[in-house]
Amino acid sequence: MIRRLALISAALLVSSCNGEGGGDDSPYPSMAVRHEHRELILSRVDREPYQSLLQKVRDRAAREYREEDSPDVWDYSAHGTNGETAAANAFLAWLEDDRAAADKAREFFSRLTTHFETNEKWDVNIRMPHVLLGYTDAWDLLMATDYFPDDEAAGAADKICEITGKFYEMYVLDETMRELALGYSQNNHPIRTASAIGYPAIRFRDHPDSEKWLNWAASELGYLWGENGHYVQPDGGISEGPHYYRFALAPTIAFYIALENALERDHTFRRDCINRRDRDPWLDHGCVEREPFTVSENPIRSEWFQNTVSWSISIRMPDGYRPPLADAVYTPFNGGAMLVGFGAPGYFRWDWENAAWGPLETTNSGDLTVHHLAYFDDSVAAEEPPFTTRLMPDAGNAVFRSDWTPEALWMLLVAEHNSARKTLHDHVDGLSFSLAAYGEYLLMDTGYYKPNYLDNAVTANAVSHNVLLIDGQGAPPKGLLDNFGDADAFLENTLDATEFDYAEARQEYEQTMIQRSAVFCRNRYFVIADRLQTQATVDREHAFRLHGNAGYDVGGTASWNQNTCTFEREKAGVDVFLASTAGVPEFIEPAFAELQAPYVHKIDTAEQNEGHHQVLDGVITAHAPGFLAVLAPYETGGAKLTVEVVEAGADRAAWLVDGKDLVLLRKPDSSQELTLSGGQVITTDAELLILGLDDQKALLARGTTVSLDGSQVAQVDAADGVGVNE
Repeated sequence: MIRRLALISAALLVSSCNGEGGGDDSPYPSMAVRHEHRELILSRVDREPYQSLLQKVRDRAAREYREEDSPDVWDYSAHGTNGETAAANAFLAWLEDDRAAADKAREFFSRLTTHFETNEKWDVNIRMPHVLLGYTDAWDLLMATDYFPDDEAAGAADKICEITGKFYEMYVLDETMRELALGYSQNNHPIRTASAIGYPAIRFRDHPDSEKWLNWAASELGYLWGENGHYVQPDGGISEGPHYYRFALAPTIAFYIALENALERDHTFRRDCINRRDRDPWLDHGCVEREPFTVSENPIRSEWFQNTVSWSISIRMPDGYRPPLADAVYTPFNGGAMLVGFGAPGYFRWDWENAAWGPLETTNSGDLTVHHLAYFDDSVAAEEPPFTTRLMPDAGNAVFRSDWTPEALWMLLVAEHNSARKTLHDHVDGLSFSLAAYGEYLLMDTGYYKPNYLDNAVTANAVSHNVLLIDGQGAPPKGLLDNFGDADAFLENTLDATEFDYAEARQEYEQTMIQRSAVFCRNRYFVIADRLQTQATVDREHAFRLHGNAGYDVGGTASWNQNTCTFEREKAGVDVFLASTAGVPEFIEPAFAELQAPYVHKIDTAEQNEGHHQVLDGVITAHAPGFLAVLAPYETGGAKLTVEVVEAGADRAAWLVDGKDLVLLRKPDSSQELTLSGGQVITTDAELLILGLDDQKALLARGTTVSLDGSQVAQVDAADGVGVNE
């Protein structure tokens, strides 16, 4: 490593203002903030949220230096903590002309060690943004003060670049490590690696290796966040799910802000294709080695990038946490609100200020507190999102929502295909659903229990999700790395209406095509209807699996009786009524094994222990039985919906909800006429019908007409889809 970098010339090392930070003609600071942000920030900090944000910086700056556990092993965790503490102190030194804060940051630089090659964490690459962004920001901010002597500044820059160079050599140039850590993943791993390597490359432009570092970083981030990187879906969904999306987002935002602050708009990068993969689903990467490109518009200002935040908000649970979808636990969110300063809508701010973990999250997955001080625009009003239900076929997520309160009724249906499901962190969860209501998570996804770091999560395969099992099997299990297993699932025939919101998930496994319909009815209850077509010639066991967030270690109670069951927690519960076109199914418990699927879960936080919950299978042995379930949530101690079975005859199943809504599932060749106990006659060619007997509002799937007592109620063009009469 070259000592005393050429860029640390006396001209650059001398501050232009006595104790006031860099002046207008100074290149410092120009990473997280610029010189002109100083006056803006100082004008804000007497009001919220800026006052609390500045206090967060002070609290971070007050931390003591964290010692490495061993002088012989480079401790990424200690250095990451120290880098962010140093940056907080350097920020206060610049903002408030605080010499003591500057001296503390300088001390941290003096104790920073550079023997990166001795670290013992194979995935240290995803930890490095804390180190390299932290210390680079600290250097950049100290350079805008009078308190960073030339020799110290040069030595500190040397250390940052030496670590960056060793990191780049180990994780980008070494073919084996690159393939294992970055190549197979094409996800947050290369994103966080590129952000960490690219950040000091922006700052230390005269270092002899900065161009290759920056070319690789800009190439990697531009591809993965771009329209053919397969990380982002056209409707904003992120292939690896909400948990790892927030892990990728924070350092990406920091990188692109620094790129805009420190680099000229017409800077020409050269494409670096070393980590592009010629395998499905990345065959269309189109990377041309050394091809010139520019980043003339900051990606974080683009609708494409901001749609990823919109997707994250769309799927948020009523309390604000992101659901434990794929490899995930309950996930708080950091970074979206700041984008209102880059043209994002006001509901990004609303999401930040209305969440169970509390407002003003700015440090999860990367410290963006200073960025929020500079770029969060409180003149943009906080507004609820302009949608409730949101149906996203490209992401494979259908979200049904009554409102944006913490007590909202919420259900998520999953049906991912192609690159949306082809990721290391995906689960075999096509057709799965989860449900929350009245302040409780009731039917759950099982999250991210991964005791063996070299294997997939125990919760990764179909049995750990609310899917349909045939002879105990769901879609093919995941393999390792890019042996994705699973099968494509498709979200189709979506409808966002007034009384009935609808989405259909389709997937084929075990010689059977399964079409699962999910309906949110009257902002009050849900219907799940499964229609099966099979190539099998014999009867098999079919199980409608439910994972309840009750019983065992999670509290609450679970109870069942033949074909009905209830999961209840402190605030709310859900009654499940299950029928079949092949007869009455029976709820039974699958075999239990401690810390094994399907009973094990880990959904709360990455730090909390795993637990067990109640699992039930609604079982019937038949050739291709359809299932019809009514999911009726209720407030504990409050009124419940009445759901009564309707004798529907062969190849049909039906429920009457609250004495008003008929819910009917029929096989295509079954009778089209149904007589209710009260004498009313319903005639329909629909395979799935929901009909209000009093208001005659109706939803029809795979049908065109419905009549009540001989009078036509509705005629819709839904022979191959869905239609409503509202």
